[in-house]
Amino acid sequence: MRVKAGTMYSVKMIERPDIQNYLPHKGSMLLLDRIVDYGLERPFLVSEVDTTAEDLFYRSEIGGVPAWVGFEYMAQSIAALSGVSVKSRSGGEPKIGFIMSIRAFTTEVPSYPAGKTVSVSVSEIFREDSVVSFDCSVTMDNAVVTKAVVNAIEVDSVPEFLGGKA
Repeated sequence: MRVKAGTMYSVKMIERPDIQNYLPHKGSMLLLDRIVDYGLERPFLVSEVDTTAEDLFYRSEIGGVPAWVGFEYMAQSIAALSGVSVKSRSGGEPKIGFIMSIRAFTTEVPSYPAGKTVSVSVSEIFREDSVVSFDCSVTMDNAVVTKAVVNAIEVDSVPEFLGGKA
């Protein structure tokens, strides 16, 4: 176990810059700071984001990152789970994912203030072939503040999926 700011982490923790090896997001579009835990038998992943005034989506008029960005945190955490799963099982590259729908998105806060660490949890609740559904949440100050159910589809090739040739 490792400890950061009074929180215990599993030895599965993956931090920057290594986290980019598990996601298609790079540079300023990589919003996750670390993966703190995951499981593959009943697929789940927990990641963290350290909010700052330098964040791509930070808005000074609200003093933080708008809560709707929590959806992108969820989507990147889903992508990270796919990346961790594929790399752990076969060493290959993760499949590309597309969000099909977001259901039951609720938030208790208007923003995630600068200086906070938010925890993002995603857990697979349904899978049939390439269609998958996740229960997702964002926790701040030990309270769940944003929730959603995210439905996605995984594809092997974007051109093939869009009707072109691979």
